[in-house]
Amino acid sequence: MVTQLMKAIQAYKQTHPGDDFALLHHRAQTLMRRFQALLFAPLWGIDRLSEFDTHEHPLETLLGRGYQSSTLSQFLGQLERVGADEALMPTLVPEQVEPILYVDGHMIAYWSRRPMHKGKITMLGRIMAGSQAVIAHDAAGQAIFVAYHPPDIHVSQVILAYCQQVALATGSLLFVIDRAANALALACAFDAQGLGLLCMLDDNEHAGVESFEATLMDTLEDGTKVYGGPWKTRRPDDPRHFVIVAPAEGKTLVYWGTPQVQAALETTEWPRVYRERNEIQELSFKRMNDHGALKTNYGRKTMLGPDRHQQRKRAKLAQSLEVTQQRVDKKTAALKAQQEKVAESASKGHGTRLDQRQRAVVVVEKALTDAQHDHAQLLERAGAIGPPQERADRDFRKQTIMTIRTLLLENTLMAFMVALCVHLPRKVSLDCIVRILFERSGARMETGFQVIYWVNTAGVSLPYRRLLAEVVEGLCAMELREQGKPIRVYLKDMPP
Repeated sequence: MVTQLMKAIQAYKQTHPGDDFALLHHRAQTLMRRFQALLFAPLWGIDRLSEFDTHEHPLETLLGRGYQSSTLSQFLGQLERVGADEALMPTLVPEQVEPILYVDGHMIAYWSRRPMHKGKITMLGRIMAGSQAVIAHDAAGQAIFVAYHPPDIHVSQVILAYCQQVALATGSLLFVIDRAANALALACAFDAQGLGLLCMLDDNEHAGVESFEATLMDTLEDGTKVYGGPWKTRRPDDPRHFVIVAPAEGKTLVYWGTPQVQAALETTEWPRVYRERNEIQELSFKRMNDHGALKTNYGRKTMLGPDRHQQRKRAKLAQSLEVTQQRVDKKTAALKAQQEKVAESASKGHGTRLDQRQRAVVVVEKALTDAQHDHAQLLERAGAIGPPQERADRDFRKQTIMTIRTLLLENTLMAFMVALCVHLPRKVSLDCIVRILFERSGARMETGFQVIYWVNTAGVSLPYRRLLAEVVEGLCAMELREQGKPIRVYLKDMPP
């Protein structure tokens, strides 16, 4: 991480030789300490940097010195200035990346009095300003890439370019995405780029097994039948293969994949691989909201641009105006033709036919009047839109840096839990470890040959004390070291 930051600083110095600010002169040790302060903050319940000034935290004990919010805010602002958001991204990518990646979007609400582009913030159920983080995880649950987009832009509009970026950074070509990417056009686009996409059909797109030329592939213990095959009615332009899961009771689920997925993954494995998305991403987002400050906004900087809401409304009205204008032209031509028929009947002295044609003229005139009225209403609505307006979008650079921080923390905690659970006699969740270990106070002492930590157990119930004792034994069994010195952890009852 420090190496990537040093490269970004050197690159900035070369492109901006006249600039001078504190970050450009930081030593590697200073960069490490300050980034560690940002990294550890969520574990201590510090979401916003201003809380460094009011919350009790062990920063000075852990790093050898403390920081106030002003120092860390300045540090974050200067990281933004040197482009640390792009420099830190490779630190998320492990040495060996799983061949299958999971991609999902996470909406974060943003409150502002400025006119900003809005979207549906799922967790709040509101249409409001915000930001959309598109995050990729590998099958081991490690976050490896993140990109931010405005909330009004649907993920399907950016997902192909995003996956191309991820594929370039990691070499992985297979992606599992929820139904936000369920579209034939996206399947064709992924296939054209040599990328694999595993997704699900919406329930209204099929009528069960009858919609497919299905072949029975497997029958599960509970009686669920698994079929595979293409559409029953041939669709030459559709490259997708389908896996249909038909339970004995309940609705049928249909998964689909592009040819790359079909070539790389057994079709009977598609439902399992897709279901793992919930554990890998959805539950990961919940954990990062709880102890990673994922939903916290960083940076107030915005950028003005054309009002996309207004542009979409104007484009929709222009399309409707074109349709109504065609309708008016058609009715006008029909009226003229009918009037010519009336004139012809009158000149020839027709009786009944003249009456029929005159009545038809009245009907066509009514239809023309209605079409002209609809067109006039649309013109009025188009005029009410007014001149082109502007709306703001967030500058996502600080947000991206801090989200990379959150993802690095989550990746580190996941690796820590894997190592710790080897030495524990029972399963323990990460959330539990955060509550009983990281959020507790304690003390630290360093001697000439070891580093000792005491964890305060005051107020802990007897069952949790036993669990904490097992965790402490596990930590000691991991043989952790700090600057070459072994780390020992003990429990200590401290007065409230």
